[in-house]
Formats: sequence, C-alpha cells, structure tokens
Amino acid sequence: FDEIDAICKQRGSMAGSTGVHDTVVNQLLSKIDGVEQLNNILVIGMTNRPDLIDEALLRPGRMEVKMEIGLPDEKGRIQILHIHTAKMRQHDLLTRDVDIKELAVETKNYSGAELEGLVRAAQSTAMNRHIKASNTVEVNIETAEKLQVCRLDFLGSLNNDIKPAFGTNQEDYASYIMNGIIRWGDPVSAVLEDGELLVQQTKNSDRTPLVSVLLEGPPNSGKTALAAKISEDSQFPFIKICSPDKMIGHSEIAKCQAIKKIFEDAYKSQLSCVVVDDIERLLDYVPIGPRFSNLVLQALLVLLKKPPPKGRKLLIIGTTSRKDVLQEMEMLDAFSTTVHIPNISSGEQLVDALELLGSFQDAERASIAKAVKGRGLWIGIKKLLMLIEMSVQMDPGYRVSKFLSLLKEEGARSSTSSKFAVI
Repeated sequence: FDEIDAICKQRGSMAGSTGVHDTVVNQLLSKIDGVEQLNNILVIGMTNRPDLIDEALLRPGRMEVKMEIGLPDEKGRIQILHIHTAKMRQHDLLTRDVDIKELAVETKNYSGAELEGLVRAAQSTAMNRHIKASNTVEVNIETAEKLQVCRLDFLGSLNNDIKPAFGTNQEDYASYIMNGIIRWGDPVSAVLEDGELLVQQTKNSDRTPLVSVLLEGPPNSGKTALAAKISEDSQFPFIKICSPDKMIGHSEIAKCQAIKKIFEDAYKSQLSCVVVDDIERLLDYVPIGPRFSNLVLQALLVLLKKPPPKGRKLLIIGTTSRKDVLQEMEMLDAFSTTVHIPNISSGEQLVDALELLGSFQDAERASIAKAVKGRGLWIGIKKLLMLIEMSVQMDPGYRVSKFLSLLKEEGARSSTSSKFAVI
C-alpha cells in the first residue's frame, strides 16, 4: 500500500463525513487480522505521515514492524550515484574528471530521488551544449557524437537546479548578513569564538547531542546577523531559521505546527542547526497587558529541551531583546548557555566601526573621533549603519555634521528610553 495514510486515517478525524472512510479502515483491519488468517501474505505500507495512520493498524499482529527509511549517509550516496551512472560509464558517457566520492560529499541531505534528479539534470546540461539556439532548434551533429557528461555539468546542476528538501537554503540567512559582520570590538569576536566552540561541541560530543545558546542584547545590536554567521560557518547540512516574519497572519495552532515542522525536519539530518529568531515576537509578547501566546510558549519549551533521535545532533541558536521577559516565563533554563551582545558604548568602538565600514574619508573620521572623544555612547550596529547611510547622501561638506546630529538625536532617544525603563 503506497501512501497508506490516504486510506487509513484516524477514524472519527474527518468531521462531517458520511462514515464511508471509517468503513474502509474497519474493513481493512478485519481483512488483515480477522477470523481467517492471511497465510503466505506479506502486507507492506509506505507513508511519510505516520502520525495520520489509525493506531489500530499499527498494533502487534497487524503492521507492528516499523522501519524508517532515512536520508542516505555518504556511503549510501556513493552507492546510489554508482547505480544511476552505471550505464553512462558503460557507454563511455562520463569524463574522467567526474568523481563520485566528491559528489557524495557535496550532496549532504540528498535523498535517493534527488540524487537521481541530479544525474538527469547533469545529462540535460551536457546535452544543451550541443544545441544551436537560432530561429530553429538544431543539434550540432559534429559535437553531439562526442557527447559526454563532465564534472562541471554535475556542479552546475548541484548549485542551480537540484536542491535537497531537507537541506540548507542559503537565501534564508544570506539576507541577514548581506552587510557582513562588523568586528567593531572584542565583544563581537568573543561571541563568534563562543559560537565556534558550541559548533565543535555539537559535532564532536556524544554526551550532548542537543546544544542550545541564547544570544540576548538590546535592539539593533546585530544578534540575528551573528546567529546567521555562526550557523553559516558551521557548514551543517541542515540550517533553518525560524523567524516571526514567516509566520505573519498565522494562528496560534498554525504557528505551533510550523515551528514543530522545522524541528521535525531537523531531526532527519545527522547535523542540524535551527535559529529561533526574535523569540518574544514568536510568542506574540507585548508589554501592554502583558500578553503572550501560552500555546507557542509551551511548544517552544518542549522543543528546546527535546533531544534529537539517536545518532542525530542539533544546535539551537535563539535571539531575544527581552531577556527579562524570558526570565519571567522560565524560558532561560531551556538554553544551555546565554551570551550577551552589547551595543557600541564608546567613541573608540564607534571609530573602529566607521573605519571597517569605510563610508567616511580619513579626515572625516578624524573629525568624528574628536567630536565623540570621551563621550558615552549607546547605539546598536544596525542603527549605526542606518545613520551612516543617511549621512553619506549629503554633500561632502555636510556629511560629518549630519552624522553627528543624527548620533546626538539617537543618544537622546536612547537616554529617554532608559529613563522610562527605570521608571
């Protein structure tokens, strides 16, 4: 029975049905384990949604043996690629630079069907080299007789055409680090070093298959960019960002299901990294009231503490601007460790950031350094980037004064916010 969940859904789960579906399930159950025994008959069911199948079908005496067909490891991928390229090698259609072991290393988290699709895409890429694109589509007979699939055909298909369903989508985190990581001081370097240690712990430690870290700090301090950078540098085959902007308009139940699916997908990979960004927004927290989604909170608490299946390892990176709120919700204990991300708080750090960004000339930076010398600052790197981009749109003679004016306004705003926070 292929896709057996289509005919064996939980009885009573389909509201408003005529009962025909439940009758089908009852009939199948009685046939498999009824009055007359099924001798010499083997019943096999296949599904990717075992949670939808009626529990009576899975009890001992019926379909009690469960086998999970997971993603192939490197040895399995080598065997699968050898199978799909056997005829190509037999007819001398593969060039010598095609290394199956190299392709197996590059195809982490690829399923058997996706590997087959990769081979087909490489074949299509090779064929396209011999097609003349003019008013009519013609095949270059002279070169077509020497048709062979080369290494570049596989790599091109790997980078452009075929992507694994349970793999890493670079677009997910590329937008968060499009401006790069500005190492304006020791705090940024320390966070990246701690992140590297946690990545190594996840890879190498058998005692801690689940490692979780919370990056907390004031708004605009670059927590999400640092989390995305740590996940990118880990080179894990599965990286997923659980972000509130992807769940706009979701109900509480839909949001819980979306978060649960991200973690379930992560459990299918040998090494996974999940970034839970802006946790207070995921919880629908607002300071007026206060209000938050208890349903999402309980789901996150369970998933953050749940270890992955045996043989799998998971790194969780959370970000928040309201550590005090998570403390009240008893959520900090769900993380293995907490790392603080500070704002830029001195003129020296500000000048270092400006030098790394390269938006001002040397003389302009010297004027800014003189103006902010000895002053206490409190500005996030994201906000600083915005002020710089606003200032450089001015004429060269007014850029420095505009930047200092914006910096002063931001400082006054931050000071007011701090006073309200104290009150």
